[in-house]
Amino acid sequence: MTGSFTLHRRSQLGWGVLIVCLALETLLIAWVTVVTLLAAVKAERDVALTYSLVAVVAICLAWVIVTLIGALRSRASWVRGSAVTLHVLLFAAGTGCLQLAIGEWWVGIAVVALALVGFFAAILARPVAAPEVSETAAAPEAGEAEARG
Repeated sequence: MTGSFTLHRRSQLGWGVLIVCLALETLLIAWVTVVTLLAAVKAERDVALTYSLVAVVAICLAWVIVTLIGALRSRASWVRGSAVTLHVLLFAAGTGCLQLAIGEWWVGIAVVALALVGFFAAILARPVAAPEVSETAAAPEAGEAEARG
């Protein structure tokens, strides 16, 4: 096969949209982390509950940042899988906001819309094929290991 998956226009568009979605999500989750942390500092009751919420939001932030960095650097298959999972969970969170009337209705719709755009962008984005190692290139390394052995 000649060329890699990233040479296709749909894949390039998918990666571009996915990177924009992940960057936007990183900013939004960072804002939620700060707001949650400030609320936890001011909380007088249920201190353990508020700090556990801060920990969960911080873990989510780390997950999105790692996925964004992976999308920017390698465009590997794990990035695509991580992005699909993130956006499925984001869709669930958005529908939960709408069903439970948490916050304003437009926030829930915006979260669901961002999740759908990110999900379809992740589906369109094809991972870059890893460079194949030829047997002749791998053979000298194996010989050196046996000689040291």
